Amino acid sequence: MISVRYHRGLELPEHGLWLDPEDPRPFAFVSHAHADHIARHPEFIASAGTARLMQARLGGERQGHILEFGQPASFRDFQITLLPAGHIFGSAQSLIESEHGSLLYTGDFKLRRGLSAEPTEWRHAETLIMETTYGLPKYRLPPTEAVMARMVAFCQESLEDGAVPVLLGYSLGKAQEILCAILKAGLTPMLHGAVYQMTEIYRQLKPDFPDGYERYSAGKVEGKVLICPPSANRTIMLTRIKNRRVAVLTGWALDPGATYRYQCDAAFPLSDHADYTDLVRYVDLVQPKRVLTLHGFAAAFAADLRERGFDAWALSEENQLELLLRRAPSTPQPERPAAPVAAMPQSEFGAFATLGDQIANSTSKLKKIALLADYLRSLNETQLPIAARFLTGRAFAQSDMRTLQVGWAVIKRAVMAAGGLAEQEFRAISRQYADAGKATYEALLERTTPRDFSLVDALALFDQLHAARGPLVKGELLQQRLAALTPLEASYLVKILTGDLRIGLKSGLVEEAIAAAFQADLHTVREAQMFTGDLGEVAALASKNQLEEASLHLFRPIQVMLASPEPTAQAVWSRIAAHDAPAAWTEDKFDGIRAQIHLGSGRAEIFTRDLRQITGQFADLARAARSYPGEAILDGEILAYEQGRRLTFFDLQKRLGRKTEDDLFLGANDIPVVFKAFDLLYLNGTSLLKRPLAERRLALESLTLPPGLEVAPIHRVASAEEIEAAFQAARARGNEGLMIKDGASFYTPGRRGQAWLKFKKELATLDVVVVGAEQGHGKRSHVLSDYTFAVRDEVSGHLLTIGKAYSGLTDEEIEELTEHFTATTIARHGRYREVVPEIVLEIAFDSIQPSDRHASGLAMRFPRIKAIRRDKTPEQIDTIAHARRLVATEMVSH
Repeated sequence: MISVRYHRGLELPEHGLWLDPEDPRPFAFVSHAHADHIARHPEFIASAGTARLMQARLGGERQGHILEFGQPASFRDFQITLLPAGHIFGSAQSLIESEHGSLLYTGDFKLRRGLSAEPTEWRHAETLIMETTYGLPKYRLPPTEAVMARMVAFCQESLEDGAVPVLLGYSLGKAQEILCAILKAGLTPMLHGAVYQMTEIYRQLKPDFPDGYERYSAGKVEGKVLICPPSANRTIMLTRIKNRRVAVLTGWALDPGATYRYQCDAAFPLSDHADYTDLVRYVDLVQPKRVLTLHGFAAAFAADLRERGFDAWALSEENQLELLLRRAPSTPQPERPAAPVAAMPQSEFGAFATLGDQIANSTSKLKKIALLADYLRSLNETQLPIAARFLTGRAFAQSDMRTLQVGWAVIKRAVMAAGGLAEQEFRAISRQYADAGKATYEALLERTTPRDFSLVDALALFDQLHAARGPLVKGELLQQRLAALTPLEASYLVKILTGDLRIGLKSGLVEEAIAAAFQADLHTVREAQMFTGDLGEVAALASKNQLEEASLHLFRPIQVMLASPEPTAQAVWSRIAAHDAPAAWTEDKFDGIRAQIHLGSGRAEIFTRDLRQITGQFADLARAARSYPGEAILDGEILAYEQGRRLTFFDLQKRLGRKTEDDLFLGANDIPVVFKAFDLLYLNGTSLLKRPLAERRLALESLTLPPGLEVAPIHRVASAEEIEAAFQAARARGNEGLMIKDGASFYTPGRRGQAWLKFKKELATLDVVVVGAEQGHGKRSHVLSDYTFAVRDEVSGHLLTIGKAYSGLTDEEIEELTEHFTATTIARHGRYREVVPEIVLEIAFDSIQPSDRHASGLAMRFPRIKAIRRDKTPEQIDTIAHARRLVATEMVSH
């Protein structure tokens, strides 16, 4: 028999041929043009349809052997014949014959006839290698005609109700099947750009392919059926269509909870893969001596075949899932007779989770606030503060310094144990979701025994997790609880553990809901939140009409006041003049860590702008600050300083790994720091927030601060010219810009107004090429929005990574790049993809310094995408020498 090896693709070592390898190989057979089956092989064999679609997706030049179906061709020491696979247009099986025997490789296939793919053919062979995506008996698809009829009825009913029906199917293959059915029903299809591009190639290759469709246009969707790839769901393109009904077409629609899983209104079981019935039938048709299974339920189906008398083994047990909306199926469980039990009423925490889903599915801000307000009003005084905190995605209040120390590794092990999942199964599920909560829902579906779970129970669990010592104890606590929750409850418990509900809910919306629920003034609610850092306490005070009792306290950090950026000195002065101020104060804008220091009773605590406690990282500073005799809260910046010279932020980063005082023994190579105080918020029991800055500044300058704490100097300016001169002086001192402040201003925590302005100028930008793309998070979890980029080494010609950015592009641009990078993926590593270096970006940044973080030996601070440089090729990007010159320029200024 022909020898077979498996490693990210099938290799026939005796013949030097690869079958559908994931990575580029010297000589490969490509069964079809889906993105997960194509790569930039120097030499390949494919059908005419696949070759044309590959060229559209990959571009470039390579040696292709284009074979007609059913016509044998000889290569080296073997003969190959391509047979239609019925998966998508151009999809092919390969029958390979040599002196070693015969082998039939199906690739992705199906026996059911479709509307746009060639009908499947078969031949006898000694070895059959087949894909087994739906290799469990429960995956038996209904007749295609019946599914299409249900889909058409969904569209017709939606149109009759004045809604826009949206059908989700992969842009190549399934979308064309959907299109043919919609046209056959006399409806008018409108195609997403990616679907339109693939369909136009279909028409070029298949003269009989129907027309009558049009490309998506935002203002013309009414009365049309919109066909999109799954990645378009919940993007701005669709969310702008307020009255829409979304259906997904996938074989996984046979699983319970499909509409929740795919966040749509309907799910229809249509697949371009063989179902269980077709898999068994195909083996009977081919009658092989040996069967090797691949993808999906490979091990389970191979075991079924062995019971039927076949020599069958799984080549890989890794689950292949479908599209960007794919689901990782679970290992088959023994059938257990269902015990007759009464339906359990929804628990308190279940109601919380249901509310979360309602909010996630709503695009209206007003509706979200109304849902929240109704829910908050329904709670008693014990439940209310707990739920309000949970709605921020936190187990404890923001001002509560306790941490859970429950990382993803602990959560993963607990979910796997609660659901009885193997590592490989759970890995396959989690790879498809950038949302830990959704992955948990999938993993525990139909695998738990739910019991009642209240909000108080949830808080008690978090208290226990905080108190527990060690990952094993924490994991056991979490496992026991997850096994007793519904999948929806478990998903929201995990969301809180990871600190992000990912339901489109910001704390500002919760504040508005509290105000609406208890008829409170929104400004007063927000002020109370600034003082307390605890939306639970705020909700409780609002329910009792006691918001005025909220006040500033020592060792309870508050959000910092923010400054609005201005691009020029003239723009800054125009803002000042608009307030009829004769002059303003300036301070150097430091390149350090914004921090608050709370002092009192021999204690000192340091907090970041996001209210994290970092006393341990800067314990030398805290030790010195404890000698201050009174009570005070200082706002300022931590800077790296050595021998009177300010160092860079990158030097300061070396201090951020410390956790406790025990870590801090200053050695010869350590980086000393200083705290530059520029505001005083609290003094000896009195809040100064509502005192003018001029008064706060006088009080600050009157303090005798301990060593290591210094007052930042200020300067008076009265014109644009003086502001420009002050800016240049700040840059000459090695600082990144200028802060301009109104002396009459109050301190407004967490707010960005016109009383404080910041003025800094960007360095020269860099033109770079994208070499890697990664799935985003939250609402961007379905797109590739995080980009790793590189500059060119002009000596070797190699690309050297220099940074990563994820901000600066529009949703439409991100969707466009997602399509491009999906089609030009070289290799996948979990959620990260190596991509062909073709897309050039212009990157802005605040500073650039030597660093061993990237291959270039450089790193940027706050990189952001300024533009896609469509006018430039990868050969025209900036060089490492140019980037180093920028470093030299910046270091001279310091």
